[in-house]
Amino acid sequence: MKFAFEPFIAFRYLRSKRKEVFISIITVISVLGVALSVMVLNIMLAAMTGLEEEIQAKFVDANAHIVVRRFDGDITEYERVIAEIRKVAGVTEVFPFTYNQAMISTEGGARGLLIRGVADDEAARGKLGKLLGAGKIEDLFQPAHIEVERPDGTLDNVSLPPLIVGRALRDSLALPYMHPVVLFAPQFLAGPQGLIPKLRRAVVVGYYSSGLMEYESGLAYMSLDDAQVFFGLGRGVSGIEVSVRDWFKARQVAAQIFAVLGGEDSPYRVSDWTTQNKPLWDAMRLEKRVYFLVLLLICLVASFSIVSTLVMVVMEKQRDIAILKSMGAADRSILKIFLIQGTVIGLLGITLGSILGYLGCIGLREYGFPLDEKVFSLKELPVHMYPEHFALVAFSALIITAAAGIYPAFRAARLRPADALRFE
Repeated sequence: MKFAFEPFIAFRYLRSKRKEVFISIITVISVLGVALSVMVLNIMLAAMTGLEEEIQAKFVDANAHIVVRRFDGDITEYERVIAEIRKVAGVTEVFPFTYNQAMISTEGGARGLLIRGVADDEAARGKLGKLLGAGKIEDLFQPAHIEVERPDGTLDNVSLPPLIVGRALRDSLALPYMHPVVLFAPQFLAGPQGLIPKLRRAVVVGYYSSGLMEYESGLAYMSLDDAQVFFGLGRGVSGIEVSVRDWFKARQVAAQIFAVLGGEDSPYRVSDWTTQNKPLWDAMRLEKRVYFLVLLLICLVASFSIVSTLVMVVMEKQRDIAILKSMGAADRSILKIFLIQGTVIGLLGITLGSILGYLGCIGLREYGFPLDEKVFSLKELPVHMYPEHFALVAFSALIITAAAGIYPAFRAARLRPADALRFE
């Protein structure tokens, strides 16, 4: 009975009818305030986590888990390097690529872009093939045959290197399927009229859609052989792309690859996806933490209503507290009664808020919240829920709401029976 004494009195005070209706209203407001803050926190964490993970996945799909490059330029002996990398545990796919700047020109205008040379490899084909919105990946590795009109009006069948462009670039320059374009390389050739830019005609054989507008408007794909010829790379490649089984362990695998290639004494540098876009990931994590702390202040504000509620209850129950103390109740027992009462009010709000937060996340995920694709690279707000996030919010809110009952509980514990019963 002694163990159940304080909880019994605390729950009795919560269930009892108030002489002052205002106290009951404040109690309900306290519960709703905590519930709303917990609901908003849960929805915010689910939305920010979904946004971070979706953007990470899109960047990783468009780029590479790990990239190997040389400090002094292109890699010419890439077959040997690839053989060494394949020996590292956790590596699933390895293939070379080229990256070069160029300018694309057509009737719709001109624009600078990067051209990535894709190796005729099953892994490289499969990665680009998943992004294709039109065309076939096989068309990238065989000459495109089209009819072009000569200045005299006659038609001529020509074979041109194929090119796959992004959806955003296709839309901005109005590039139809099997449309010829002119590519300008940054190198210059010497001619009778002096230096002239190196150019080559190509044919758009498809377009890809990665969900990243910056990539789609500034990155095009060409076969590795055509890129090496156009940019004068010979047998060299810009780098080697490595895919790993678990891309969250890319940093550890990158360290092993660096050690296999010679470590600090080697001319190679190895970077993983976490370092390639580190400022972006750091900014998103910082933003999520700041949002969490700011919204946690809402819960802190809601806890002040708990303080006011318990202070008013203490004032209302002064006579009861005095009688309990006269019957032998210790100060710590009175302290526990009001601490339990404040914690129960907080738990009610946390439980209600967690349920509302879960339902809100389900509603956002089912019905969607539209986003500006040009800004966020996503059409709708992604919502990813994790039990540990709900537990973190509930624990944080519980600490705040439980602490809110400390002052009223100490005030009740210090109450002297003689002062409370003086005028009874």
